Amino acid sequence: MARIRRFAVPDLSAAAAGARLALPADERQHARVLRLEAGVEIELFDPHGHVWRARLGEAAQEAELLEARETIEVRRPPLWLATAWPKGKRAAMLVEKASELGAARILPLRCARSVVTKDGESEGVARLKRIAAEAAKQSGRTEVPAVEAERSFIELLEREGAAARMVLLDPRAPHRFADLIEEPAADPRPWLVLVGPEGGFTAEEEARAVEAGALRARLGPHVLRVETAALAACAAWAARA
Repeated sequence: MARIRRFAVPDLSAAAAGARLALPADERQHARVLRLEAGVEIELFDPHGHVWRARLGEAAQEAELLEARETIEVRRPPLWLATAWPKGKRAAMLVEKASELGAARILPLRCARSVVTKDGESEGVARLKRIAAEAAKQSGRTEVPAVEAERSFIELLEREGAAARMVLLDPRAPHRFADLIEEPAADPRPWLVLVGPEGGFTAEEEARAVEAGALRARLGPHVLRVETAALAACAAWAARA
């Protein structure tokens, strides 16, 4: 049985069977790269959880909506992953796997010991956004995680801290991350997981995070690299939250 390809669109909330919907430019290009022919069945999804079965039009310019798919709402607080960038190609792997594991937002952090920074408008960041979108499609998610502009550690605490339950990953911490996320989900706020650079967070950064309400937690007995820690946290959250 042929695999049904999935394409992201901005909004399907007002969709109706028989309507024709223009595909975004990047998705038109994706369909052409895959050499999909007119008439082939595809799936469309949007960031709000709507999914439709559709038929691809000529030259991959549009799709005809056929039938709404039932969407199962995942009732758990979302995961926001705030992480320093790892070196080289490891950033692409981090974004891809975090997207597959269900991270809702990927928030790049600039810390005191960061050795890698990325301009938010650079082609490298644009590529990471494309990787996140493709990983979401491949894994069957109904939303694409946001890969956001890099921000300083203090800016993140000020702008996001009050809206989330913050956990700062620290191999010396008294709490286990797995124990924290096993607690009853009475608090609907997202989990905001803070992952430091290779040299770790500074004592000042740790103190500022705790002052802002963050809990320190460890993943296991070993010191992990940036992308390993980030993905271990995502996997634990996906399995237990």
